[in-house]
Amino acid sequence: MQTIDYIVLLIYGVGILYIGSILSKKNKTSADMFAVKKQSPWWLSGLSSFMSAFSAGTFVVWGGIAYKFGFVAVSILMCSGISSFIVGRFIATKWASLGITTVGEYLLLRFGKGSVQFYTWVGMIFKIVAMGVALYSFAVLVTSVIKLEPGHFLADASTGNLSISVAVVLSGALMLVYAVSGGLWAVLIIDAIQFVVLTATVLFVVPLCLSQVGGIQHFINSAPEGFLAPTGGGFTLVFLIGWVIVHTFKLGGEWVFIQRFLAVSSPANARKASYLFGGLYLVSPIIWMLPPMLYRIINPAVSPEQAYILACASVLPAGMIGLLLAAMFSSAASYIDGEVNVYAGAVTNDIYKSFINPNASEKKLVQVGRICSFLIGGVIISIALTVPFFGGAEQVILTVTGLLVVAMVLPVLWGLYFGRIRQNAIWWSTGATFFAAIACKFLVPTESENTLIIYYNNHRQEMEVAIGLLVPMICLLVMEIFGKNVTAGFLQLKNSTTKYSPIRNIDADRSIAYFPARLLAFSIGALAILMFGLLVFSDTSVRNLIALFAGLLLLISISILGAVKRPLIIKEQKLATEKA
Repeated sequence: MQTIDYIVLLIYGVGILYIGSILSKKNKTSADMFAVKKQSPWWLSGLSSFMSAFSAGTFVVWGGIAYKFGFVAVSILMCSGISSFIVGRFIATKWASLGITTVGEYLLLRFGKGSVQFYTWVGMIFKIVAMGVALYSFAVLVTSVIKLEPGHFLADASTGNLSISVAVVLSGALMLVYAVSGGLWAVLIIDAIQFVVLTATVLFVVPLCLSQVGGIQHFINSAPEGFLAPTGGGFTLVFLIGWVIVHTFKLGGEWVFIQRFLAVSSPANARKASYLFGGLYLVSPIIWMLPPMLYRIINPAVSPEQAYILACASVLPAGMIGLLLAAMFSSAASYIDGEVNVYAGAVTNDIYKSFINPNASEKKLVQVGRICSFLIGGVIISIALTVPFFGGAEQVILTVTGLLVVAMVLPVLWGLYFGRIRQNAIWWSTGATFFAAIACKFLVPTESENTLIIYYNNHRQEMEVAIGLLVPMICLLVMEIFGKNVTAGFLQLKNSTTKYSPIRNIDADRSIAYFPARLLAFSIGALAILMFGLLVFSDTSVRNLIALFAGLLLLISISILGAVKRPLIIKEQKLATEKA
């Protein structure tokens, strides 16, 4: 990295904190901080969901798989797109129609206080592990391109690069400051900004990498055998089908995604947000995974975890590496800050307010929410520092997702549609799956002459997904069949469902979109100006390409500002204020 890259990183970081300070003024109540009072436009919730799933772990985990095994990484990511369409059709509208602000409210109503405690604390433990992996992944990316002087106190002695531990602590701290200051609004806005930045940067990288390998035809001819096949590397068609099922439950039942459905104004908007997510995940992986796949031909002897960033660093001009790292930082921040916001909201509303201080003022709740965010963030940073001791990011993500995700979210979704399971179904289904997961990871020998064990080890990925699906499903099915009556909580939940009129208030929707759209437009415009500034430091060979992308960003900014007119509602509010 050159000096200009560090300057770009600094400018981007200051910009993020500035946006957070603007949005902090909107957090006057706990509903503002954790649910934005259902004022998120559907497109913002859709983009935010997409970027929450597309964290920095994507570049390390799936980028590493793309580098090692090729197109199968695209197939795995596209599974989320299929899942999101299923969620939009059958689940998102159900969540948005409930008269609730947080998932904790639903759990309290449907299952009781014990379920709130369980999902807040146990669910938080699982998600903290995933967030720690995301933070570690970003640290791997940033340290691979930041070289320090020999003997520098921040350097890793074995590589001479910035220490991963230092990168984890510094980047984790900045993410927390942003999340605590801006709340959910900050998460939603920065998601949309970084979607534009990352997409533009990757589109910039792909043609340059293609040029390095001699064009698409040379890439196809030089690719290893099976590299362009939709399956491979142990990821079979059966695994992909299971991955679709797992992610249908994940995207429909995890708190961070449910929160996006609860943040919009109607079930129809929740469906559109989920469909936007699905469409992006069906198309974008083909573009996103090309850089590490192409880099396999350029340099087949690097660490897979670093392949993505090294592919970009090999072709990007001065300043653009800094912009890419800034956008990847935003990607990690999006995922982590979104989850921190969810669980800080759960602790604040569903534990502190419900059980500790029912009469707490809104000011006190916001204060408690920020303290909880910092405490959760501290644990995430600690987990990130231990990831290398558990086999690296790829193995942790595959294991946690395959074996444990469904067990955590299936009772939540089951309770939306079926009325006979009670609170004890949560303990039985998650407990049985947890012990099955422990048995799979630690009790099954890696070497054996037993036919079943040999088969299991040869198909470990599929078997973990199958166990993670079947164990909780069988438990819940048995308890539903033998349940005596429909529970009072299910009937209460059914009665609480909000009936929405099919006639939408167009001007109200425009007023909801007005503020975030303008902030997004100005942010993209600032990025365009930053890219124009990079022309001074760039080589003539890429100057035209930088100018093209800067111009496109500026055009997007102007188009958004032109399309989003000030609604009548806001005009009337302004006139009333002036008269007063």
